[in-house]
Amino acid sequence: MSVNETPEESIYTVNFRKAWITPEYKRTNRVIGILREFAIRHMKTDDIKIDQYLNRYLWRRGKRNPPRRIRVRMTKDETDTVVISLYEEFKEKKSQTQDLELKKVAETPEEKPAEEKQDAVAKEQVELEDSLKKDGKDSAAIESDDDSKKEPDQKTAEKKPKKKSSQKKKSTKKES
Repeated sequence: MSVNETPEESIYTVNFRKAWITPEYKRTNRVIGILREFAIRHMKTDDIKIDQYLNRYLWRRGKRNPPRRIRVRMTKDETDTVVISLYEEFKEKKSQTQDLELKKVAETPEEKPAEEKQDAVAKEQVELEDSLKKDGKDSAAIESDDDSKKEPDQKTAEKKPKKKSSQKKKSTKKES
């Protein structure tokens, strides 16, 4: 491959049926070997690197139960190094970035009215405090007024009768 060429990129589905011939406790190791052999055969090079996310995907169900088949993207760069990565990873990244852009557009119009409402509420509170200060009441008096309003509610909550349990008491007398 010359220096001016772009890297080769191919998408393959690799079947791991040979891994089930090997003993259970060696299956995922065998899957890695099969994947490397497949890449050597199709990409015509011995320098193979497996992406970290692909490796985690293969090992996530343990040593005894790897996936039966997998879809991968093999990329060959200028130095004839082949990097094997998950194919689904690229689809997810594209869809996630599109979703984020859509969320930003959707959230922007909604945030402005909410901020305006908060500003309006804050202005009303400041105006109330100013008007009460002019009348001779300070903020401590306002808080005490609010407390006096809350107290009757708490008292009525305490006066509610408690429910009696419907269970009957068992007699402790022994029958002879």
